[in-house]
Amino acid sequence: MDICKLLEICGGEILNEYDQKYKKINNIKLDSREVKKKDLFIALTGVKFDGHDFIKDVIKQGAGAVLVERDVSIDTDIPIIKVNSTFESLMIIAKHKRELYDIPAIAVTGSAGKTTTKDLIAEILSNKYKVLKSQKSNNNHIGVPKTLFMLNKDHEIIVMELGMNHAGEINKLSKVCQPNVAVITNIGTSHIGNLGSKRKILSAKLEILDGMNGGKLIVNGDSKYLKNIKKENFEILTCGTYKNNQLIAYDIRSYFTKTIFKVKINDTEYKIIMNVPGSHLVNDVLLAIQVGLEYKIPLDLIIKTIGSYKAGDKRMNVKTLRKNNVLIEDCYNSSYESLVGVLDLIKNKSLNKVIILGDILELGKYSKAIHRKVGRYLDTINNKTVLLVGEETKNIKSDSLHFQNNHELIKHLKSMDLSNSIILVKGSRAMELEEVAEYLKQI
Repeated sequence: MDICKLLEICGGEILNEYDQKYKKINNIKLDSREVKKKDLFIALTGVKFDGHDFIKDVIKQGAGAVLVERDVSIDTDIPIIKVNSTFESLMIIAKHKRELYDIPAIAVTGSAGKTTTKDLIAEILSNKYKVLKSQKSNNNHIGVPKTLFMLNKDHEIIVMELGMNHAGEINKLSKVCQPNVAVITNIGTSHIGNLGSKRKILSAKLEILDGMNGGKLIVNGDSKYLKNIKKENFEILTCGTYKNNQLIAYDIRSYFTKTIFKVKINDTEYKIIMNVPGSHLVNDVLLAIQVGLEYKIPLDLIIKTIGSYKAGDKRMNVKTLRKNNVLIEDCYNSSYESLVGVLDLIKNKSLNKVIILGDILELGKYSKAIHRKVGRYLDTINNKTVLLVGEETKNIKSDSLHFQNNHELIKHLKSMDLSNSIILVKGSRAMELEEVAEYLKQI
């Protein structure tokens, strides 16, 4: 990008005299450690970091320009550009980059299942297109621009995940990535502490349409909040297990290592095998199938891709351990809906069940009620040992043991006979329950 163009779209001013050999930049970087020769470094300011502290470092690394939001006095030949807000400029530059490429984009949001759905869509579309997709769950005001900055002339389609904690956030992200197809996985209790109700969560998720000028909206039609949506200028397609949907899954069977179901498309029945356990994931798969069909991916390739899909790190990873134990590691994140989905998988198994749960976070005033609801569900499961960690899990009124931290919990596990058990480890990301899972893998 040309420095003059950067100034034009951001409305910034140059604080110093600079050498004209730096009139163009190569890539855009937000992490000072990643800056290379002639890159633009955007100095973002956060709660735990301040990019302005690393300006001298990036200059030494060969940066071609630096974007700042306060006065900076440094003796350098590269342009130092001041703007009102580096975060706002980040979004403006990302939007500009998106508009340089006339290619379709699919955006995925929802209370749960966003990353699984996004990854499946990207893998299905990769059968025909060169796909740019959000890495891991880069779905916020930093992750979305970082993804768009990777766009190049080889890409033919974009698959992005849009996340939020508060109302208005998806609105901004949608306007940056400008989707042609929007996908909403579900409306659950995630972030209900910030939003206040499922109706308000629905409203926040529907902000995904704000960056679209018509197009297609593909939703989980099993959700009572999504099944009857009407939006002018949008074609709405529903997927799910109920008969009112346009794409329907039936004969669903879930095992430790796979999930099997059937769908009927153009009056022909197809068997779908996904090598990830959990019937609660079926709707996510249906959404991905529908997107694949919209972009003319042959159904045999869609089915083959689903069959070879592997869950991401810490997401529904099933591992056979010594002593005839099975570990289900699902500690990337948690919600009431996803937890019940996993518990359904193990509920009727004959083996002893060791259920290790951490807090479900960001529930606000609803936290106590939702954790008590978890307790009531646990009471329906026989032959179990329940081990809890965190503050919020103290509200789970079920037969259980509670620990203040992972260290205490692991110490207790060392005293247990864990032979012939299904061991589930699940909690919100901040609980870092992968520490417990890693210990279990070693015993």
